[in-house]
Amino acid sequence: MVRVKFSKEQYDAMKLFEEQHHPDIWKWIVDKVGRSDGLSILDVSEEACVFALALAENHPTNKLTIAARGDKPSFDLPTNVTFKKSTFNNTYDSLSQIGKFDLIIVNEISHEIKDMAVFFNALKALLNPNAPIVIFSRPKNPPLPVPEVCLLLWRKLAPTREEILAAANAAELNSTCFSAAVPVSVDRAVWENLLYSGCFPAVKNTPKCDERCIRDYCSSIKGKLSFEEKISIFLLKN
Repeated sequence: MVRVKFSKEQYDAMKLFEEQHHPDIWKWIVDKVGRSDGLSILDVSEEACVFALALAENHPTNKLTIAARGDKPSFDLPTNVTFKKSTFNNTYDSLSQIGKFDLIIVNEISHEIKDMAVFFNALKALLNPNAPIVIFSRPKNPPLPVPEVCLLLWRKLAPTREEILAAANAAELNSTCFSAAVPVSVDRAVWENLLYSGCFPAVKNTPKCDERCIRDYCSSIKGKLSFEEKISIFLLKN
């Protein structure tokens, strides 16, 4: 697995991107939970769990647990955040004693999770009554603007809407799917830091997509990068 870098610089760029382009999605999630303070939140989105970290920063009464297969971020986390390095095997034993939560976030879900139904079952056991699992996924096409070397793996890793819904059904979870198309206009330097962060599975896992590859790709962009970002959002509940 290749992760270029995820430092405070990349986190700040991601947070800026989220604040500029996804405030309605944040509000939608909070509305589904029913409150924004006093939450116990679990994020299983690897290191780049920017939405959950923002919830922790903006609402100090929330308690966030990050369960990640990767390494702890190199910058200081808010005091209400706990980082637990986890091993995601077929049984997800490392999650079984982690606690109960009012909200579970899975961002950029991909076929790195070998059996999504088993994964969803493991998460279901961690939910407080009426708590949701919120999953973010991106379609195989069109992918985000990424180096061409990443495109093959992007399409291989990206699950279809039908695959995610089938896994939720197999885990006996009620599911609702929403689609969003977000117009994006972003500075080249911000996008470069997003690519460095490892938040996109295909970029993170493509061996040839190193720092030089990302730098060269972004250097070819003139001015701001503009595109339509497509996101699928899944709400799963018992």
